Amino acid sequence: MMKNMQKQIPNILSVIRLLCIPVFVLLFKRGYSVAAAGVFCGASLTDVIDGYLARRNNWITNVGKILDPLADKLMQFTVLLCLTLFSFEGGAHIIACIVLVLFTLKELAMLAGAIVVLRVKRNVVGSVWYGKLATVIFFVITITLILDPNNFALSAVLCTLLVCTILFALVMYYVKVFRGHYGIKKIENMRRTKE
Repeated sequence: MMKNMQKQIPNILSVIRLLCIPVFVLLFKRGYSVAAAGVFCGASLTDVIDGYLARRNNWITNVGKILDPLADKLMQFTVLLCLTLFSFEGGAHIIACIVLVLFTLKELAMLAGAIVVLRVKRNVVGSVWYGKLATVIFFVITITLILDPNNFALSAVLCTLLVCTILFALVMYYVKVFRGHYGIKKIENMRRTKE
């Protein structure tokens, strides 16, 4: 019984991360950018801890494989949405909108790919190194933007870097995971040759 409860600790941390989202929005919208950045840092720390605990103690669950990235992506989307709606004006606002749209499209594409892998291979896609790298880059850039959104040149450079990071993660996911590790292309070719 105790082992089953311990196995849920990473999932509980993911739920805490989900609960940080409305707190972040409230603080950010009211202009408490340092406090909002603190909440985002705390939420990101729960991500690191839950991943470490799950891998170290083999507390990996199918619920956690879904809940953890869902909490991460919702938090990231919320941060980008808040920056876009409440921080940037003029050219920076346009750049932030592009980043938000690209991020959303990337996540929808990755979700669609994960659903295909789940249906074809009966497996939930786990995290990979380039996803973790993209998350770290995202974190550093968005924390900087939360704390200093009024520097247009810095915002433009960071948003451009964020676009590159998003595109890199999407391409790597498609090439390495969707077509590579899970062999979706091979399955499609086998089906075509049978027909």
